[in-house]
Amino acid sequence: MEKKIYPQVSIHLPVFITNVEGIRFKVVAFEMSNDGFAFKCSTNQRNLITPGGCFIHNKRPMELDVRLILPASAENNGSEGISACCHVIYSRRIARDECEIGVRYFNIEAVGYDKLLSFLDSRLVKNVEVDSIPSVKSVVRQVLSDTA
Repeated sequence: MEKKIYPQVSIHLPVFITNVEGIRFKVVAFEMSNDGFAFKCSTNQRNLITPGGCFIHNKRPMELDVRLILPASAENNGSEGISACCHVIYSRRIARDECEIGVRYFNIEAVGYDKLLSFLDSRLVKNVEVDSIPSVKSVVRQVLSDTA
C-alpha cells in the first residue's frame, strides 16, 4: 500500500492528552499532518507533559495518549474523536508562559487513521487558493524554456 504524504495543515482543534502519570488535560492543536500534530500549551502544562522541556524518558521519546476531536462533516452528524498514542518529537518555549509541543503518531486506530485522512483531504481542498495554481500554459512554457 502506497502511503500518501500530506503537508501540514493549519487547524484549531481540541485535543485531550493523558501523560504517563495519568494526568489528563485539554490543549488546542494548531497544525496537523498524517504523521502527527503540534499544539500550544502553558509552561505548567508543558512541564506535566515533558518535565522541564525534556521529551526523552528512559532513553525513549515521551509517550502520550491523545484524543483528537474532529469537527462534524458530511460523513458524520456530530464531532468524532480519534484515539492515538504519540511520541513527543519536540518541545519549545515560544513565550513567557506559552510553549509548543510536536507529537508523532506511533499507534493510531485503523478507522481513526481513515477519519484523519478524510479530514486532512477536506482541509486541503479548502486551503488551496485558485490564484496559487498556475495555468497549464504557463507550466508548459516554463518546462519548454527550461529544456531549451
